[in-house]
Order: sequence, then structure tokens, then C-alpha cells
Amino acid sequence: MKIDKIETFLVEAGFRNWLFTKIYTDEGITGISETTIKRKERTLKASVDEMIRFLLGKDPTCIEDHVEKMYRDAFWVGGPMLGSAISAVEAALWDILGKKVGLPVYKLMGGPTRDKIRVYRWAGAGPDASPAAWAESALAAKEQGYTGIKLGLSSKHYGLTVKETEGLSPIVIKETYQRLAAIRQAVGWDMDIAIDIHGRFSAANAIRFIAPLDELDLMFVEEPLPPENPEAYEVVSRSVHTPLACGERLITKYAFRPFLEKHAVAVIQPDVCNCGGIMEAKKIAAMAEAYYIGVAPHNPNGPVATAMTAHVAASIPNFLIMETSGSPDEERRHQEMVKETLKVRNGYLELPMRPGLGVELNDEAMARHPFVVSDGTR
Repeated sequence: MKIDKIETFLVEAGFRNWLFTKIYTDEGITGISETTIKRKERTLKASVDEMIRFLLGKDPTCIEDHVEKMYRDAFWVGGPMLGSAISAVEAALWDILGKKVGLPVYKLMGGPTRDKIRVYRWAGAGPDASPAAWAESALAAKEQGYTGIKLGLSSKHYGLTVKETEGLSPIVIKETYQRLAAIRQAVGWDMDIAIDIHGRFSAANAIRFIAPLDELDLMFVEEPLPPENPEAYEVVSRSVHTPLACGERLITKYAFRPFLEKHAVAVIQPDVCNCGGIMEAKKIAAMAEAYYIGVAPHNPNGPVATAMTAHVAASIPNFLIMETSGSPDEERRHQEMVKETLKVRNGYLELPMRPGLGVELNDEAMARHPFVVSDGTR
């Protein structure tokens, strides 16, 4: 079996564009994948297209060797653009291999470690909503069967916390605490709650922000700091009781290594679309396992990325929980873009049962949503 054609497709998806890749073989088996880098999707498409001349004519089942050569022979190793392009190719190759042998990808990676995948969804009520409205949103998720939710820092506070060197107003700390306290009171102590900061704080301000939240026993605070400095994470981690999470912007096992060695975080969040692929995410998880650190894969992505992530979650022993968007708009996009989505029932994603990744793209739906320039911020 040889690779004889590769195509890439940019598809509008609200605040970003999904990049779908198709790799065709001379045996009629086609593998697919999904990735994205907000505001740089066309550059990412070009990065994947650059790999076509290397891959054409190759055996698609030599996945490890192809990934190593795409990474090392690029000379400029690392970074999100190369990592995401490799992710696009690598996941499609796993899809081909799974279809070739008639097995889901996770069965090629050691088999399942669980019979269903725990997921959390986003909860939201608007920047000016009351704590009671946020609590109502969280309760709605609980009633749907979810055992975990995540919310973000209120967008009305972004002007106060855009840069890491800027001050953090006490009102941000107070209002966030009130919102989270209302949610905790509403949902009780049998539901996990997380908050995503998108890397907006300095170490000192992260400690100020998180310390009052310790009594609420959150599942984690995600990206309280930018991702470049594991030493800063270590300072915060030693100063608060709430677990810290990081990793959506860390590319390959090499970027995760110092965070693990320093025990700078309690939870890592590799994104299979960007970190270097399915096997790379599994390797990152194995490194974390040696430090007793759990894995909560980052996945605010589309239906193919959800399938890619599910195969990693299904095959690692130190899996914690997996992100899904959960919004009605995103669910409609997922259902339109693939012929059959993976199902979430009572807060758990069912294991993919079909060969390969377990989903297939709807070409007509992709054509209905051409690329649109996105200027979404963090």
C-alpha cells in the first residue's frame, strides 16, 4: 500500500477554521484528520501541503518513521506550526492503518483502558450575568448528566488583564469567586468545576486569584500563566492548593518535560491536533504517568479532532477527563460535518467502534462552509 494523493480543506467553523486533511492510498483506503491554529489556518494548510512531496509514494503504515523524519529533517524542530502539520498527517495515517486491519485506533495502541470516556462541557451565562445565572447554567449541565464543567474568565474583565505585566483588579478576584461559589453551592460537591484563564496572569497575580478559590475544591485552574515558563508555574503550584493545568500550547514531549520534572502542574492538557499527533499525545501521557500526573486532553475542536482525542483518552491509564464544547451551535456543526458523530451519553463519550478513527467527513457539508478570515482573540 502506498500514498498516492493528499488533499487539505479549510472549513469555516465560527471563530476559527478547521483544516481537514485527506490522505489517499492506491488500495482505495482514505485517512482523515483535523487540526487548526486560530488566525493562522492558511499558513497551517501550507505547512501540511509542504509535506506532500515527502509522503507521496510512501507506505502509510510506517507512521513512527514518517513522523521522526518530518520532525527532524525539518531542521527547525518544534513549534506549533510544525507540530500541528505533523498532527494532521499522523492522525490520518492512523486512520488508514485502522481501516486496513479493521480495528479502532485505540486497539492498535494497547487496547482500551476504560469502556467510556468522561467528558466535561463549557458553562456560560454572559459577561454581565449574575452568579445565580451562572449557577443555573452549571445545573443545566449537571441535569444533562455531565460530572464536570469549565468556565472562562469573564470577557468584561479582559481589558484589565490583557497583558501578564498589567495589574489584576480586586474586582476580578471578587466577582470570579462569587460566581464560582454560587456554582459550587448549586451543583454540590459531586461535580467537578474548572476555570480557564488563557494565560493572562503573572505568578504573583495568579496566587492572589487562586488562593481564595482553594476552599471551593476546583478540579483545576487552566493556564493561569502563559505557557513559556515552567518555573513560574512551579512558584504558583507551591503557593496554592488548587491543582494547576497547562499544555494546550505545548508542542511535543520535549516541551512537556520541564513541567513534569518540576511538578509545576497537576494536570497536563495536550491537544492532539497540535502536539504532534495521536502517538505523541500517548507518549506525553506516559511521561506524565511516571510523575503521577493526570491527563485532561484539550479539545474545543471539531468532530474529527474529538475522535482523534478519544482514541488517546481510551488508551492511557492516567486519563482524567476530556474537553468537549457542549454548546448547541457546536453540536450542530459536528453533526453536519461528519456522517455520524461519536455520541455523548450522560456525560460520557462512547468509545469509537468502527475501524480507524471511527468518523467520516461529509464532503458536501465542507463545501458549504468555505474559509472565512478569523480574527478571534485568546
